Amino acid sequence: MPRFSPLIACVVQVLFVSAGAHAMASSLVLPTSAQLAGQWELKQQDQVCVLKLVEQANALGGDIACAEQWLGDKPQTWSPTPDGIWLFNAEGSGITHLNRQKEGDYQARTKAGEVVTLQRKP
Repeated sequence: MPRFSPLIACVVQVLFVSAGAHAMASSLVLPTSAQLAGQWELKQQDQVCVLKLVEQANALGGDIACAEQWLGDKPQTWSPTPDGIWLFNAEGSGITHLNRQKEGDYQARTKAGEVVTLQRKP
């Protein structure tokens, strides 16, 4: 059975780590506002708030008062992140980060600990 030198073992390990980092980085691509803009549904259990992610100025439209009930603050704007979508209040403070579960499906926990899901409307 051949023995590998410590240098070869180190090079192989670096290659594996590098390949893993590249795969992870390529899976966390920042979507554009245009890609996420459109009609969405914010759901908590069997209740639904219809929201609109507007591309220009990353404005938020739709039933904002409904979303405010669950989030504890009035969302005014939004921003894509590599792993989700941030919702912000009028002062620009983050209200919640919705984590990407899969294409068109994001989840977060409210301050009360309830799960809310943001899904692209078909």
